Amino acid sequence: MGRSLEISRLFAGRGVPLQTEAREGGICEEIRLDNSMANPQFCAEMLDLTFLDKFRGEPNLTLLLNTWFTGVKKDAKTGEILVAYAESQLSQKRFDITAKVFIDCTGDGRLGVEAGCQWTQGREAKSQYNESLAVDVADTLTEGTSLAFHARDMGKPMPFKPPPTFTRKFTAEDFKYRGLSSADYGYWWIEISYPYDTVSDNETIMQQLLEALIGIWDYIKNTAVKIHNTDTTNWALDWFGTYACKREARRMIGLQVQTQKDLIPEPTDWSDAVCHGGWPIDLHNPSGINDTAHPPFTSIATPYIYGTPLRCLVSGNVPNLMLAGRLASFSHVAFGSQRVMATCMVHGQAAGTAAAYAVLAGKTPQEVCRSPEDVWSVQQQLLRDDQFVVHQINHDPRDMALKATVSATSEQDGSEAKQVISGQTRAVYGKGGCMSGQCLTGSNRWISEGLPASITLEWNSPTTIEQVELVFDSGLHRLFTFSIKKEDQDRMIWGKPMPETVKDYAIEVQSPVTNGWVTVLDIKDNYQRKRVHKLKLTSKYSALRVTVTATNGIENAHICEIRVYPQDQTGKFPMKPSGLMAGESRVGPEQPIIRLATPTQPQAWFTGPDIPVA
Repeated sequence: MGRSLEISRLFAGRGVPLQTEAREGGICEEIRLDNSMANPQFCAEMLDLTFLDKFRGEPNLTLLLNTWFTGVKKDAKTGEILVAYAESQLSQKRFDITAKVFIDCTGDGRLGVEAGCQWTQGREAKSQYNESLAVDVADTLTEGTSLAFHARDMGKPMPFKPPPTFTRKFTAEDFKYRGLSSADYGYWWIEISYPYDTVSDNETIMQQLLEALIGIWDYIKNTAVKIHNTDTTNWALDWFGTYACKREARRMIGLQVQTQKDLIPEPTDWSDAVCHGGWPIDLHNPSGINDTAHPPFTSIATPYIYGTPLRCLVSGNVPNLMLAGRLASFSHVAFGSQRVMATCMVHGQAAGTAAAYAVLAGKTPQEVCRSPEDVWSVQQQLLRDDQFVVHQINHDPRDMALKATVSATSEQDGSEAKQVISGQTRAVYGKGGCMSGQCLTGSNRWISEGLPASITLEWNSPTTIEQVELVFDSGLHRLFTFSIKKEDQDRMIWGKPMPETVKDYAIEVQSPVTNGWVTVLDIKDNYQRKRVHKLKLTSKYSALRVTVTATNGIENAHICEIRVYPQDQTGKFPMKPSGLMAGESRVGPEQPIIRLATPTQPQAWFTGPDIPVA
């Protein structure tokens, strides 16, 4: 991750407790929670260590750091990638990487380009996708690359003299549209693209950015002296980037290109949605800090959380190539919202999950996209892994919780015990959440009246219990992300668990013979949102009970989901049951079937080779 200054800003304007919980879940949330506990000091290198630890903990993952793709070998008949070639200049080694499915997450699309994936760079004309926010005439201009810095008060006067070759000067007029706020964090608008190419001119851009950064700091120290009511006499640069942060370069062309109309005014209800976004459409001035006479960007709010279709993450002309991150298949306008880092992370989880399914099914990602049944299996696995997918809820036929009668020692109106099997693990019906009809309403969690509290799942026919999966409340409505910005740090709960999250709990099972309860698991000091417990109980049980004795701060138990998988039914990717209709949710044997509203903008499944090319 390098100097990752802030993972996401999707939270902006979208946080309402028990109504609008827009923060990313899944792997992204797991990493954030781990890093918060391990890194209360907000050290960037500790964030890197958290990521590295996750990689090292995966036995089937081979990590090749500082390694670049240099070419591919393709099947002449099918066009599939057979081998990807890569090199590490540090170790002076070359690698031949073979796989059935490849995912390009390189940012600049290096693998895709080498594989012959169709791609575009720059801004489309209004006429191409009928986008009102696009430019009149297409060009090759992109959003800029930024360079960050960090400064701090040293407690004594700290003079600053720029190095002799750094001669760029700024005046007060240059900051008319670029406010000089607190100097501790740096400024994202130290940004340059035009007249350069963000790929081939990367090093030139880096030098230009460094000159601008030093010139701005020279202005702060020696001309302005005081900014944002802060005297900078005692301030000094503590760190600045030596690797520029690139926003945009190439964008690959997938089976679908997501455009402005898919985000605003009403989001498209994709039948193959696999992740979500919601950041405003930020369209940056390509000239950046070289054009201080104009604002650095224009921002257009996205009124709702929107879905991203799997087809945007699959190459249109290389059958076994997938895409994730800022290089995925979006128009320049849609890219303005999709490019932020945590949104790119959920692209990655979606693409990785779909790639795994494709390999297991013996299909290419393109073939998976053409099959509603295959896409359903991918979506269900993503939901099981706590990824939010717009207009999708848990239908896993193996999940015995969906067949249980649910009760609790206490419950609150709107957050009854049965909500743990609603199929949705967050509230997104409020302002800034999902569009009406694209999600379930309500809190989608059980909330008790006090502690201790128990929730019980009972079955008419006893079942084996091999695995229990729990999703707790981790406060997805609030700002929670690594940041070196003091203003953000002061607004966050960081370095300690989220107060809503269950801390201590026990799992018990009831024998159908004796009706007695047996404790099979007792957990202390939990802070994670998603917990998976492999109990491997081969006997059959008539009920399961989760008892919460403590949370990390509040006086009520919050559980968003309970899943129960019987013996030999814990594998990945459920098969879609025959007769199951899209949008159908079973909330319990004594409850009526609840259906999500019919999509307001139904999307046809991709069936042919008609691939749009920018």
